[in-house]
Amino acid sequence: MTGWIIFFGIILFILGVLMIPVHAEGYYKNEFSLDVRFLFFFKTRVIPMKEKEKKEEEQKEKKTAAKKATEKPKKEKRKMTLEEIIDMIIDYVKKYGPGARMILRNIRFHRIELFWKISAEDAAACGIKYGRICGYISSALGFFRNLTKIEKTKFKVYPDFIATEDEIYGGFDLEFNPLIVIIGGLRMAFVFLKDMFESNKNKPKRKTAKPQKNIAQKESA
Repeated sequence: MTGWIIFFGIILFILGVLMIPVHAEGYYKNEFSLDVRFLFFFKTRVIPMKEKEKKEEEQKEKKTAAKKATEKPKKEKRKMTLEEIIDMIIDYVKKYGPGARMILRNIRFHRIELFWKISAEDAAACGIKYGRICGYISSALGFFRNLTKIEKTKFKVYPDFIATEDEIYGGFDLEFNPLIVIIGGLRMAFVFLKDMFESNKNKPKRKTAKPQKNIAQKESA
């Protein structure tokens, strides 16, 4: 009897801890950083991860220097733009449905800030790009407002006819319930496994060739 009491007590304690809200602060300028705060005193940097020691990196660079000299130059991976990241999130929400919506409804944004300096080859292209991005941001913000709670927003998008490249920076401050995020993640995983099972089931099976008898076997027959 005491064993069951201890067991249920541990479960209730874990559920109680998972019900405590978690705060996250993100900032982007050239690279993305994310800090997570729990119980008002535990704060840690999640992104970027801690860098490796310089000695290990130097050793690896020396080892790969000779290989790079002989190998063909590889194409550098293109970084995703902000529009591509937003489109990817929207696609995941539409694909995984209830689980993704459950997670987003649980998130409360206390603050979202975005500053975007737009540039292009000439003034006409810059004006067209400015109008397209303004329309895109307003439609994306409307999509997320229907699913999550957003308290304060500060957006500043402006064209710069002299600049040679775009400049984007901003940040956010949010809180969420870990238990609901875990449940929503499990629902998304269930949909993913279901789709994977159905796609494998619908794949056409390869026909195996029947073994042919040898000429000697046919003559003996």
